[in-house]
Amino acid sequence: MVIDFNTSNSASRSAQSTAANSKRDAAEASRPAEQTPADPSVSAENGVKLSSQAQQLQAIEERLRDLPEVDSERVAQIRQAISDGSYQTDSARIADKLLALEE
Repeated sequence: MVIDFNTSNSASRSAQSTAANSKRDAAEASRPAEQTPADPSVSAENGVKLSSQAQQLQAIEERLRDLPEVDSERVAQIRQAISDGSYQTDSARIADKLLALEE
């Protein structure tokens, strides 16, 4: 297909757009109507009811969001240990962790 940008193709573009819209409308009309879930914890009248486990999980997630992503105190301790030369590494543990990544 060749498109000539120098001439006006508005009529053909309009026809293509109309055809695409018709196909989309036909596809939407052929979909079955949404059904209400069989789960009794969900109803249109009362909204969504969360189980006690879901409520606990939600509370835990909120507490986790309030925590900092980085433990600044631990970072400061490690930084100080590196500075004064007292930081010790366990090469066997590091090697094991690297090998575990390869599996």
